[in-house]
Amino acid sequence: MSKGLKFFFIAFFVSFFGVFVLNAFQQNLESAFYAQISQPFQQIYEVKIPEKPKLDLKVKAAILVKINETGRQKVLFEKNADQILPIASLTKLMTAVIILEHQENYGSSQEDLLNRMLIQSDNKVAQALAEVIGETKFVDLMNEKAKNLGLEKTNFVNPTGLDPEDPENLKYSSATQDNFNHSTAKDLVKLTQYILKEQPLIFEISSQGSIKNGIFDLFLIQEIIGGKTGYTDEAGGCILFVFKNEDGNFLINVILGAPSPSARIEEMQKLIDWLNGRRE
Repeated sequence: MSKGLKFFFIAFFVSFFGVFVLNAFQQNLESAFYAQISQPFQQIYEVKIPEKPKLDLKVKAAILVKINETGRQKVLFEKNADQILPIASLTKLMTAVIILEHQENYGSSQEDLLNRMLIQSDNKVAQALAEVIGETKFVDLMNEKAKNLGLEKTNFVNPTGLDPEDPENLKYSSATQDNFNHSTAKDLVKLTQYILKEQPLIFEISSQGSIKNGIFDLFLIQEIIGGKTGYTDEAGGCILFVFKNEDGNFLINVILGAPSPSARIEEMQKLIDWLNGRRE
């Protein structure tokens, strides 16, 4: 074999072997590269988003609504929020609205009596204030105001929120609800919004006396705006509570039908703790 032909075969072999080695190296390099970049993607797909904590309130109805400075609202939690239920002394929030919006009927003693009605939830004072106008007319004004505010499932039969005095010990049901002051958690949020905007004095008074009505028993890191508690045998424990968070948003909290006066505070604390455990 001539030297030229021998050189040709050597060069061909070296070139073929070089291409083979280069291809093998490239394939190994690509495999290593894809192995590196596929791992993060695999991890991303396998990341489990933690579920929001579940909340089981032992109450008949509840709602938690966040309202920002522009008035936009977001329901963060609700349970049977449209259910019509007796509201006990939460009634006195509407009683206070009517008193403040008909001040021409009241003298200089109004503020002290209003304080007693809202802080001590004094039923005799609520009754006396209504009698200044006449109880029937006063209750008509309460229902007219409810209608104007769009509280479609709300009705009042007295200014106090007491269960009806009935010799047969009338029990609350859908058939007897017209004998009780009743509303829904959602309707009470609407009433609260109106008070915040038009009659903030009501919550200013209630916040000053919160230690007496149990609200200061709550552990809270936010600013208290105000609220009202209530209890009757048929309504159970009720509480409406408003506070403001660090972003300036109002948080309106309503609980209806807790098993007892102490339970309304315990269940409200659960709601607050649940809210503070969220990322909103």
